[in-house]
Amino acid sequence: MGLSIRHDHGLFFPCLFMAVCRSHRSNTLEAKQMNIRLLAILLPFTLLLSGCLGQMKLDEITLLLTYGIDLAKDGSLDIYTAAPVFSREAKKKTEIMHVHSKSLREGRDHLEDEAIGVVATGKIQNIIFSKKLLQQKSIFELLDVVFRDPKSSLKADLVLVDTPIKQVIAINVADKPRLSVYLRELVQSAHTSESSVLTSVRTLYHQYYEKGITPYLTEMKLIENRLNIAGTSLLTKKGFYADTLNPKESTYLLILQRDIQHPVSMNIELPQHLFKKKGQLRNSISFLIDYTRFTYKTSYLDGHFQFDLHFNFRIVINEVLVNANPLKDQKRLEQALADQIKKEMDALVTKLQKQHLDPIGLGIYARAFSYNEWKQVQHDWGLAFSKAKVNINPTVSIISIGSLKNAGIKANIK
Repeated sequence: MGLSIRHDHGLFFPCLFMAVCRSHRSNTLEAKQMNIRLLAILLPFTLLLSGCLGQMKLDEITLLLTYGIDLAKDGSLDIYTAAPVFSREAKKKTEIMHVHSKSLREGRDHLEDEAIGVVATGKIQNIIFSKKLLQQKSIFELLDVVFRDPKSSLKADLVLVDTPIKQVIAINVADKPRLSVYLRELVQSAHTSESSVLTSVRTLYHQYYEKGITPYLTEMKLIENRLNIAGTSLLTKKGFYADTLNPKESTYLLILQRDIQHPVSMNIELPQHLFKKKGQLRNSISFLIDYTRFTYKTSYLDGHFQFDLHFNFRIVINEVLVNANPLKDQKRLEQALADQIKKEMDALVTKLQKQHLDPIGLGIYARAFSYNEWKQVQHDWGLAFSKAKVNINPTVSIISIGSLKNAGIKANIK
């Protein structure tokens, strides 16, 4: 059986190219000039034809963009996938598939049996895990095949949901982009607004081998057929679900990680005895952190690590629901905000230490500045972190109270 026309062309030009190269050995000047002209003509055709070989039509591919993994009743995996449908005749633009398997690799084999076209996993945008699954199985064991397969997407966002995956995959997104795009935009928007973290497959791989940090994921919840950001899921060093941080705690976590993009929007509820008058419903201030100066110091004293974390916040006030004049009471407001921020950040650190979790990554500072002591605890940094002393020292400087007439503030910025 002869070769197809397309493949004949693909073989013809390389062979002709080799023949020209051999004839280039001729000693005559005219022959060399002729060969150069032929090469100049043939080379563009060779490059164009090489791009046409091995092509595949979109409607012949099942392009997996969203992967959902849940725990089945028998302890195995329920795997759900969402792939766009490119056929004009199809009424639904997303193909949902569900298989039952013992591992992701086995699940992919089952998907290939069920899919219409060749299954492609190199463009996966997001991988969703149920909380029930990660309470019983390690995320690192689940993603072992993803880490090893060179064709897998390392940029996929990782998300945990406190809902059966079946319900998440089946949500109606008629007024939204495709499910994979919708999820990706939601996750990245949450990170931009500092209400949750952003963890990709590559980031998780780094967290697995970095001994000075524990893993974390974006957490979502399903409310009335709509996905909402629930905060941040904290995992143990072995990859099991441990706890959840709400969006405000997630903001503090990002500040401690020094992973924020200014301005950062915050709302602080001040204690009842400060500034509140009779009949006032709320006692809060909303503001933007316009700039933050970080100073971290690490030491080892009396058999324990000590971290002194200093933050200088420069803020712009958006809303004042307290009985105070931002101009006359500037110093009192700055001190009250600094005290409340310290209280809330201290509570977060205490919560992490009780769980032996360090998503902040303070173990990296311990290794950098107290290496000899770090070597003795590196294999169980969570326990060492739970005994460490973490001193939070925030200061607040009000640089603006908004666009009000004669309301400018000259901040005391050092």
